[in-house]
Amino acid sequence: MRIVEVLKRRKRRCCKSLVLALSVSLLTSLASSMGYLEAFEAKALDLLLWARGRIQSPEIVLVHIDDQAFRNLEEKQPLPRSYLASLIEVLAKSGAKVIAMDIEFKVKTDPQEDALLLRAMQSASENGITKVVPVFVIRPVREEDGRVLYSRTAFFSPDLTPLAGFANAPIDPDGFVRQLPVAVRGADGRVLPSLALAVLARYAGYDNARLDAALNQAEEISLLLPEWDKFAGRLRPQPTPLSFQLDNIWKINFTGAQGSFTAIPSDPVAFLAKQDFPVAADNPFRGKIVLVGATFGDSRDFFPTPQGLMSGVEIHANIIHTLLSRSQILPAHRFVALWLSLLFALVISLLLSLFRPVTVTILGLLAIPLVLIPLSYLAFARLGLWVDFVTPLLAIWLGGLVGDLLERKHLRRSLGQYVDREVADQIVHQDESLSGRRLNVSVFFTDIRNYTTLCEGSPPERVVGILNELFEMMAGAISSHHGMISDFIGDAVMAVFGAPKTNPRHARDAVETALEVQAGLMRLNEKWQSRGYQPIRIGVGIHTGEVVAGIVGSEGRKKFACTGDTVNTGSRVEGLNKEFSTDILISRETLESIDGEFAVRACGQARVKGRDKPVEVFEVLGRKTAP
Repeated sequence: MRIVEVLKRRKRRCCKSLVLALSVSLLTSLASSMGYLEAFEAKALDLLLWARGRIQSPEIVLVHIDDQAFRNLEEKQPLPRSYLASLIEVLAKSGAKVIAMDIEFKVKTDPQEDALLLRAMQSASENGITKVVPVFVIRPVREEDGRVLYSRTAFFSPDLTPLAGFANAPIDPDGFVRQLPVAVRGADGRVLPSLALAVLARYAGYDNARLDAALNQAEEISLLLPEWDKFAGRLRPQPTPLSFQLDNIWKINFTGAQGSFTAIPSDPVAFLAKQDFPVAADNPFRGKIVLVGATFGDSRDFFPTPQGLMSGVEIHANIIHTLLSRSQILPAHRFVALWLSLLFALVISLLLSLFRPVTVTILGLLAIPLVLIPLSYLAFARLGLWVDFVTPLLAIWLGGLVGDLLERKHLRRSLGQYVDREVADQIVHQDESLSGRRLNVSVFFTDIRNYTTLCEGSPPERVVGILNELFEMMAGAISSHHGMISDFIGDAVMAVFGAPKTNPRHARDAVETALEVQAGLMRLNEKWQSRGYQPIRIGVGIHTGEVVAGIVGSEGRKKFACTGDTVNTGSRVEGLNKEFSTDILISRETLESIDGEFAVRACGQARVKGRDKPVEVFEVLGRKTAP
């Protein structure tokens, strides 16, 4: 029979836990899909990028215009275009496949300087198309059909319209750059490519007109672009399709921290142009994508990323690498995270039917770093797939939190039948004061005088009904006067006033409770007599003194209890009611604590079991009335 009861109890617990866990999983998945968990998910992805470490991207080389070069240029801004022209000239001679200039050319400067730059760009050509891909800046203009439309800055020379891309990358709410828009819609209705897309398109032989036509065919865009085979360690022989939706925003797959790409200072490159030295065939630029950008401090072109502070030109290199290697971080379908959460909910619910909630919560949290994060890392490192482990983690945490709150609420409601709300809260929250301390309290004992006669002359159902009504009345009286029922002992009740919550007027509250209990018993006797039941009498004994109060018991069952001579004496005082034919007896210690507020009658001294010194007791007659 006991085995059946245990199985039923475990089944009920499993069902309740499953309903709770499924509900929490659905709510957290909904919150994730609506973007409320985006900040947590971004940090989790940052963790995976950090754990993966640095990866190689040999097809991209950077030319840094650093602080030394900026000082040599007498810190002039905009940067002298003759200097930039010399960089383009050397890179073109070196056989660079594409030269991306992460420097904006939106205004005219000195005419001779501008002419040198235009001539260098026109000379750096392949099949009559310049290899140079400059940048422009986009700015939001208006919103149409739920989509933001952008305007762009123009190239300073309308005669030359090279293939170009926008340099802007969105910044997350925490200030980090993590995402890349592949292309956006312009205010004139034409699609504007990102710098990374424009660079790869130029690598594949697209010119401005051809790329514009390909981008504006449909919402689903597909381009034949070069692809880096990370397993073979080289570019694929032929371009492969790269398909995306307009306004797609992908996570940047950073190769590592600042300095992960091959980088060469700009001054040695410019020096080659001045000396007109021949360029070696095996130079570091041949056949590569070369990005030229400012890294000097005054450029203010540095941004926080998951890999630390990074220059704008290196961020663009990471974006190009992401598209070139087709390693854009794509989130797994929302249903994957949902199914993971539901699977965890099912497993945890089954475990809850076998183990304690604390043990299950610990096991669930351990499963995140030991199982879910490694699996998520493998999917990310091997497939570029971001499997969300934040939602299951939050589901476990919230499920444990809600379960704990429900358990505390149930316990508080149960305790509320015997103690006031503040005491119940103190017990539920396992206040440090409950661990065991000495307190001055008043202990309160009751006993039914003719309980044996009642049991012999009444059926068990009637006895239980009488006891339930009596105990309910007494519990209400005790709780209303800030007392706590410590135990039901057969037909007797033990209560304590002044613990666990300290109460300076605990003796008066205990005596008030005794009078209220006797008044309540009179009303109950009248009701029972109308049903044909015999009236009953109860005796109350109260003693005041020091006890040791705290939570005691085993791991499986605990309770708050008071122990010591005061408790034993209080029980003996209640037993003296039979000897003195009284209803309420208090000890001398209690009388001295109530400060003459009640009318009493001295009953003398009596020896009690377990105590050498006799106890002086007094009968409580009622409250004193005004003269």
